[in-house]
Amino acid sequence: MDYTIKDLPESERPREKLEERGPDGLTDVELLSILLRTGTKGKNVKELSSEILNTYSLDELADRGLEDLKNFEGVSRVKAGQLQAIGELSRRLEKEEREEISSLSDVKAVCGDMKFLEEEILRVFYLSSGNEILARKEFDGGVSEVGFRPREIFKGALNSNAAAMILVHNHPSGEASATQEDIEVTEELRELGEKMGVDVLDHVVVGDGYYSMRSEEEALF
Repeated sequence: MDYTIKDLPESERPREKLEERGPDGLTDVELLSILLRTGTKGKNVKELSSEILNTYSLDELADRGLEDLKNFEGVSRVKAGQLQAIGELSRRLEKEEREEISSLSDVKAVCGDMKFLEEEILRVFYLSSGNEILARKEFDGGVSEVGFRPREIFKGALNSNAAAMILVHNHPSGEASATQEDIEVTEELRELGEKMGVDVLDHVVVGDGYYSMRSEEEALF
């Protein structure tokens, strides 16, 4: 038996959130869950969507073959085709009008929705040498979470041939400041980025306001 969105608690159902908040209030995982509709036995559709987006960014899906995508448990040939189509649409939209992030105000423009999220996520923007957004990827939890793995973040940078990245995570409590763990992990990523040729330009914390480690903690950068 496949697990559908209806099997989730009502407060976690993406369709209900979409009606209440609009698409800007949903994460990439929740939006993909609406499109895929069903998961599989033992794995609801949000878990399946999270697994997919932790492996590939949206635009990377277009480059994966059907058989590659079918390797995800719960992804049929039909779902694999849907994922390819979603990836191609994402890539075409990016080509039509590729956004740039060159200041904190640009970060605010693409991360305003994170103020309203009830769970903490990490959103990474992969940038060209000219600060164009090449790809973005979301991870469940913040940078201080136990399950955080730098390799997954830099895999996205290598796949998109990025020259730099900007990290953004939210504090559902509304506190717009960095914890000591946030600072330490950011420094770890910056040092790793130097070795790999990928600059960590900033790490922004979203709460009731915005906190930029680059502007507030210049010593880190």
